[in-house]
Amino acid sequence: MNAAYVYLQLYRLFDRSTPAKSDCGILCDSACCKGDDSGMYLFPGEQCVYDLLQPEWVQIEESDFFYEHNGKKRNVPIAFCNGRCDRYQRPLACRIFPLTPFLEEDGTLSIIIDPRAKSLCPLAENWELSDFEEKFITNIKKAFHILLKNGEFRSFMRAYSDYLSEFRRFF
Repeated sequence: MNAAYVYLQLYRLFDRSTPAKSDCGILCDSACCKGDDSGMYLFPGEQCVYDLLQPEWVQIEESDFFYEHNGKKRNVPIAFCNGRCDRYQRPLACRIFPLTPFLEEDGTLSIIIDPRAKSLCPLAENWELSDFEEKFITNIKKAFHILLKNGEFRSFMRAYSDYLSEFRRFF
């Protein structure tokens, strides 16, 4: 199945599913949507969505984050926006922010508060996972259970989870 199609379908899970019942951007003046230099990693295969749509508000670059799959080192692309995105074309990482998937040591999927979000997002800093909308968390689990069926995605998740573990040590 075409990766762009899969991601476009997964994006729809988050059209009306958000972290909180109210607009959390009011708390922080939409800090996560300002379009700064931090960017958001694209998940494996997700870049093809942007190759297809070619939106003007996003720039995709190579990051310094890599994972290995079948003996090959793979670069993880990173998306930088100009702060004025088309909400329905946002990357999956933006849609699930400030939460993120995490692959436990035993290979099970967990959804966690992204430790990198704690310095930016009041929800990430002050809430527990149980404070987030249940449907939002359920949709994240659905999306990533589907993606984890792909061997390359699972390889990425192992490296990504190790990367996140380093950040978790500080919080």
